Amino acid sequence: MRYLINSIVILLLFISCSQKTREIETPIDSSKSSIYTDKYRLIWNDDPTTTMTIAWNQRQGEGVVEYGLTPSVEYRIYPQRKVEYLNMKNCFVHLKSLHPNSKYYFKVCTNDSCSQTMYFKTAPNTKQSFSFIAGGDSRSIVKGRVRGNILISKIRPLFIAHGGDYTSHGNSKEWNRWLDEWQLTKSRDGRMYPLIVTHGNHENFDKKVLYNLFDVPNIDVYYQVKFPLLSLYILNTELEPNVRYKDSKADDIVKWNSQKLWLEQHLIDDTNRWKIVSYHRPLRPHQSAKKEGKLRYSDWAYLFYNHNVQLAIESDSHLVKYTKPLKPDPLGEEGFVIDEKSGTTYIGEGSWGAPTRLNDDDKSWTIDSDSFWQFKLITVDSKNLEIRTVKFGDEKTDYDANKVTEITQKQQDREPKIIPSNLDLWNSKVGTVLKL
Repeated sequence: MRYLINSIVILLLFISCSQKTREIETPIDSSKSSIYTDKYRLIWNDDPTTTMTIAWNQRQGEGVVEYGLTPSVEYRIYPQRKVEYLNMKNCFVHLKSLHPNSKYYFKVCTNDSCSQTMYFKTAPNTKQSFSFIAGGDSRSIVKGRVRGNILISKIRPLFIAHGGDYTSHGNSKEWNRWLDEWQLTKSRDGRMYPLIVTHGNHENFDKKVLYNLFDVPNIDVYYQVKFPLLSLYILNTELEPNVRYKDSKADDIVKWNSQKLWLEQHLIDDTNRWKIVSYHRPLRPHQSAKKEGKLRYSDWAYLFYNHNVQLAIESDSHLVKYTKPLKPDPLGEEGFVIDEKSGTTYIGEGSWGAPTRLNDDDKSWTIDSDSFWQFKLITVDSKNLEIRTVKFGDEKTDYDANKVTEITQKQQDREPKIIPSNLDLWNSKVGTVLKL
C-alpha cells in the first residue's frame, strides 16, 4: 500500500511539473489529431487569393480532405501527391478556384475518423491591408521554437515566411517533432496559417526536404508568391557555389545563374506596390564569424536596387538587425551607401530558437542590432510597411507566450492591422516600429 501511495504521489508531482513546463516541453494535444492522421500544415506555393495546399501525415489507411465555406464542409478531395519520407506518409491536396478573402473550413478524414474541423483564410484580391510573420532559424532549442509557434496563434498573421534552418540535422526525429510542434500555431478557434518556405544551409543534408514536406514549386526552391499589394520572392542562397556545407558541386553556378535570370525577369515585369525578398544567408552579416556574401552582393544587391525592392529579409546569423535603406556602391562601407528615397532595407537575421549569437559587426549604415529570440511582424498597406520585431526571450530569459492576449477573428475582420496589445516588442533606436 505504501508503495502504491508513493507511486501516486510521484505521478501527481510529474503531472504538475509537466503542466508548469508546457511552454518548454512542447505541449502537443494529440486528441486534436485523428487516430489516422496528424502533422497538419498549410502551404502557399501558388496564387494566395484562390489556392491553398493542405498537407498531413497519413499514419494508417487513405485520407480525404473535406472542405467548404461552412463547417458542414460540402466538398471532398483526395491527395494529388503522396510521398513516403522521413518515416511519414506525406499527403498533399491542392485546392484551387477558391473565393478570395474567404474563410474555408476543412478536416482530414479516414474511414469514420476525422481530425478536428480547422479553417484557413484566402488572401484578399483587393489592396486590403494585412500582416504576416517572417523569421528563420528555429532549429535547435525547443523552448524558443515553441514560444514563437504559440505567438503565431495569438497574432493571426495572413501567412508565415520562414527563412530556413528548421531543424539541426534534418533527420526523421527532428522533422517529426518540428511538425508536431507546428500544431501549436493553430488558434483556439481552429484557424491555421499557411507557410511560405525558404531553403537554409541546414536543409543541405537533403536538397529534396522542402519539396517532400512542403511541396515547393521546384526542387531548387526559388519562386514568387504574389499578393495584390505585395510580391514576395523566395530565393535560395545555397545555390551559390563554394558556400554550402554539404553536397557542393561545381555545376551549382548553372543553377545560381538560372535563379538570377529568373529573378531579373520577374522583377522587370513586377508593378506591385511592395517588393520583398526572403533568403537565408545575409549579404552583409552582422556577426563577425560569418563570411561576407560576395557573389550574393554582386548578383543581387544591384538587382534589388534597380528594380525597387524595398525590403530584404535575411536569416542565418541568429541575431537581430535593421539597416537604413541602402544603395550598392563600391566606394561605400562594405559596398553600400544610404539612399533614403530608393534604397533596400535589410532586416534579420534569424534567431527563432537557434542559439543566439553576438551582434558584433555593425556598419555605419546599421540602424540598430541586438541578440535575442525573435521574428518580424510586418504590416502591409498601400502607403507603408510597418516592421515590428517580436521578442520571446533567449536561452537565459524566461518568456510565457501563453500570457499574450489572443486577438479574435472578429477583431481582425473589423481591423486587419490589429496586433495583440501585450506583445514584447523590440524598442530599437527608431522605437518599436520601423516604417518604410
